Amino acid sequence: MTAEKAYHISVSDHYFRLTSEGIRLLSNKHHSYYSLSMVINERVERASDLVHSYDADDMRNHLRIISSEGEIEIDFTILETSFSSIEAAALSLGEALGQKVLLPDAVSLILFDLIVERNATEVLTKLGLSASEAESYRVSLKKKNANVIPLRPKRS
Repeated sequence: MTAEKAYHISVSDHYFRLTSEGIRLLSNKHHSYYSLSMVINERVERASDLVHSYDADDMRNHLRIISSEGEIEIDFTILETSFSSIEAAALSLGEALGQKVLLPDAVSLILFDLIVERNATEVLTKLGLSASEAESYRVSLKKKNANVIPLRPKRS
């Protein structure tokens, strides 16, 4: 039997809506009803890549707008292995963001990544790519350092 950890958190309205959108997106993708636990367990593999995929300011802004603190109660259970991955990602995210990142914050960023990914996939399918081509291509659509332009030194 696989070990699991149960959580009870109180979140904001925006956070709750983020969780329900993540559930909707994966349910529609897989043509099967998903739960928040299933979404987290499936998406946890991306947790360690978040630091390299997004700019720290964008992630801080997401956490500011989608507060993990509120009055809406959510209960979920995740695999112990998922917890370990989220815990490790929270430490590296905290270092990158210069602030403490708790489990609800890390889950919020995992869901943010899902929203970005699925939106990019939907846009790409509108451009004529098949769903599988769009899934494959969107991996290259990383936002981090997208606005950095290398400058050459002036020649004398």
